[in-house]
Amino acid sequence: MINITFASCNEFPAIQPGDAIVARALEKHGVKTIAAPWNGPQEPFESVDAVVIRSAWDYPAAPTAFEAWLKKIESGPLAINSLALMRWNLSKRYLLSLAEKGAPLPPSRLVEPTAASIAAAMDELGLTQAVVKPEYGSTSSGLSVVAREDDDGIDRAAQNLAMPGIVQPLISEITTKGETSFIFFDGDFSHAVTKRPKSGEIRCQYEFGGSTKAIEPPQWAIKEASRIITMLPEHPIYARIDAILLDDTMQLMEVELIEPELFFNYCPEAADQFAAVIMKRI
Repeated sequence: MINITFASCNEFPAIQPGDAIVARALEKHGVKTIAAPWNGPQEPFESVDAVVIRSAWDYPAAPTAFEAWLKKIESGPLAINSLALMRWNLSKRYLLSLAEKGAPLPPSRLVEPTAASIAAAMDELGLTQAVVKPEYGSTSSGLSVVAREDDDGIDRAAQNLAMPGIVQPLISEITTKGETSFIFFDGDFSHAVTKRPKSGEIRCQYEFGGSTKAIEPPQWAIKEASRIITMLPEHPIYARIDAILLDDTMQLMEVELIEPELFFNYCPEAADQFAAVIMKRI
């Protein structure tokens, strides 16, 4: 019997619905899968064949502790994705390194969590409106939309950051076209969904009223997302590229390599593809 632990978190310790589809796919290969919080008892991560980081959704609030946990499991079972790749993906500074390689990132500036730093970045980029997001974050936590003339709003954005962050232009198409997520396994494109925010929002997640549907993205977009995959420091076992698609170009938002939602409920057959990729590594 092969044993795999899906790393979860204390708030959501159980296998999540989408990952349950993967667990059933792995069961066909003779795999027993359990879930255990990364920040809970460590016995479930010992004497198993692999640890797959899946719903460790609280790590952005404790990045130092999470990085220490990654180091703790370094001498243990196979980690999926690799520990080095996850460490690289922890801080949103990775986006700037991808931009240097030619990734289609919107103009971006690192900022300190102060109103002066945010305002200076907006001036440098010539922005009247901007999105401010923290260096460590997920599900839009700590994200703010600010106007340059709104000093109080910039003050609130700095308080929301509570850590260094990134300033980028507000891409208006997020409200009409939404954000497209491209899912890859072992470097191969699998499926895609488009997430659209509710009226008056830019956050696409369902907890903020967003909606999701499976799509067949244009070939040029798949090719561009695949090109971004090749820019990563090493080959990922699984990856999610989030981007806003314009007429014939895309704007990269995130590359998710640690615990992304992979939308198996919109493409259940992809779970078999993911399971096969995992089994190749064990």
